[in-house]
Amino acid sequence: MSRILLMINPRSRSGEEATEEISEALRGCGHSIIIPEDKESHDDPNEFIRKNKNQADFVLVGGGDGSVNHLLPGLVDSQLPLVLYPLGTANNLARTYSLPQNINEICQSLAHSHVVSIDLGLVNGLYFVNVAGMGLSTEVNRNVPHKLKRYLGVMAFILTAFRMFLKMKPFKATVKGQEKEVHTRSWQISVCNGKHYGSGLTIKHDATLEDGKLHLLSTEVKSFWSGIKLIPTLYSGHFKHHHEVTLLTAESFVIKTKRVFKIDVDGDLKTQTPAEFKILRKALKILVPKDNN
Repeated sequence: MSRILLMINPRSRSGEEATEEISEALRGCGHSIIIPEDKESHDDPNEFIRKNKNQADFVLVGGGDGSVNHLLPGLVDSQLPLVLYPLGTANNLARTYSLPQNINEICQSLAHSHVVSIDLGLVNGLYFVNVAGMGLSTEVNRNVPHKLKRYLGVMAFILTAFRMFLKMKPFKATVKGQEKEVHTRSWQISVCNGKHYGSGLTIKHDATLEDGKLHLLSTEVKSFWSGIKLIPTLYSGHFKHHHEVTLLTAESFVIKTKRVFKIDVDGDLKTQTPAEFKILRKALKILVPKDNN
């Protein structure tokens, strides 16, 4: 049986009551658990992971994509595999690998899954699993009410996005990839590692967390109604030449803007332009079902 570091985000959408439930279930399956004391959890949970790396086989994180992002330094440094209990709103990492959604299934997965190594993105030296973005996403993350997010989930982001879109103006940016430079007038620039981002959107239908590439999407619609018509494609990731977007794939990007723009990193505002993006190959270990190769 496994030794598990249990890291539950009490601020995640379903996290407040999860710790006791998860602990009982894991012990019932025969696993041993290490739980940080309140002070350790609040001071530096990444240091707690580093300190206990030789006493554990896995780190079970209960929370959403932002909770995983917060623990990436400790996970990368320790190289302990991540077991994700998706308690967040969008749960894009869990969506990518069809990870179990309840603790009983997670107990089973500890015995019947395997560990894969996935890529991470870097923006100005900060890790991200799914996405770093600027523009509309930043305004949404700034303005979505916490209570609305807790009770409406993804719909809270969608409603806030419509409200922010009507208030915003597009911005100019220069995007430099490895092979070309693009000047864009955009509502939103998203740089993704992997397939899913935002409220379940798809950057590119065949992107993966193991392809060694970053995928950049600049949304350049000319009107509100053009944006509405683009929504199905934003979810499918099957973009065509006539769509008002720029889609680039590379191992690195540099984005510059005339005025400073805040950048949200896996949902939290953490850095700003100018921004340098890189891919970090096979940096994070994660437990996934065996039918995900």
